[in-house]
This record gives sequence, structure tokens and C-alpha cells, in this order.
Amino acid sequence: MKPSELPKASYFFKDFDKFVHGVFYFVLTFLLARGFYLQSRFRLLKLLPVTFATFICLFYGGLIELIQLKVFTYRSGDWSDFIADAIGTALGIIPFYIYKQITTKPYEQVS
Repeated sequence: MKPSELPKASYFFKDFDKFVHGVFYFVLTFLLARGFYLQSRFRLLKLLPVTFATFICLFYGGLIELIQLKVFTYRSGDWSDFIADAIGTALGIIPFYIYKQITTKPYEQVS
């Protein structure tokens, strides 16, 4: 949608949209890493879930900003949005490691 067509929303604080970007990428990173870890078809994804989730999220966030900057005439790429995406991605790794510690039995090994 064009920004002029969006309904006016009340923000809770200045730069609330950056917070939302961070939260979305936090959740996306955790879910991607967990999905890669739980799947059993692709061994490399299972062994390196955080690496692949981080790469995908950062690539996706950067690509979206570039597309907004270069393709759409009514949108503008905002690199502070990309930074918020990157921060959310980095923070999304933390709960994955906590999840992995809780769910992995001591005798289980990825082989």
C-alpha cells in the first residue's frame, strides 16, 4: 500500500516502527533457526541453524530495503529499518540457544 493510503496509527513512542521491525525479525530468526534445527532432511541446516537463519534474515531485510529504495516510487529505503532488523536478528538467536539447551537431552548428539 502507498503510505498515503495507510490509516493513521497512534504510536506509543517515537520510532515505534523500528521496534516493530526488531520484534518481527527477532521472531523470524528464532522460528527459522528452530525449524532448521528440528528438520532432518538437510544435515547442514541441522548442524548450522543459527548461521543459515541469520544469513536469510539479514539478506531478506537488506533486500527489502533495497527494493523499496530502487523499485518503488512511493516507498523509500530506510537503513535504520535494516539496522533494527539486524538487531532483532541478533537478539533472536538468544532464545534459540535457550530452547536448544532446554530440549536437548545430555546424551543426544547431532551426528
